[in-house]
Amino acid sequence: MSALASALAALERAFDAALEAALPNPVALRFTDLALGFQGKRDLVFALDLVNEGENEAALIAGLAGDALARDPAFDIAHLEREAWYYLRTSIDPTWQFDDAPRDLVPALAYVEAMVAERVARVRRDAGRSDEPPEEQRRAALERCRATNTAAPRR
Repeated sequence: MSALASALAALERAFDAALEAALPNPVALRFTDLALGFQGKRDLVFALDLVNEGENEAALIAGLAGDALARDPAFDIAHLEREAWYYLRTSIDPTWQFDDAPRDLVPALAYVEAMVAERVARVRRDAGRSDEPPEEQRRAALERCRATNTAAPRR
């Protein structure tokens, strides 16, 4: 497996984790089992705002490059590499225009994967939060209500 194919597979696993965190599924449904493929999962992760526009464009273009190389290992993806880096870099620094971007998409995909992982961690942290008070606070409130209710004379 090429380095790009490995990086795309790792990013797809990060997309799976993001979808699982953002959209808890019933036991019968797993995103890894759906026939969405890399691009379908990328679309969902973008729609859920777990990647920004530049990260999404870089992943989209990297996926297209991976598809092209799967069809023809001799395919020249240099233009796609430049475009993916352009979108990624301008999403990080809007003033950036052109310089010598790395001639490899693997670091770009590793960056996107890291950003997805950070956002998944945030989603999981936030999912643990609830508007409902913890059980001990609910019990204490119930006891206060009982105490108040029994202390007050009944009419």
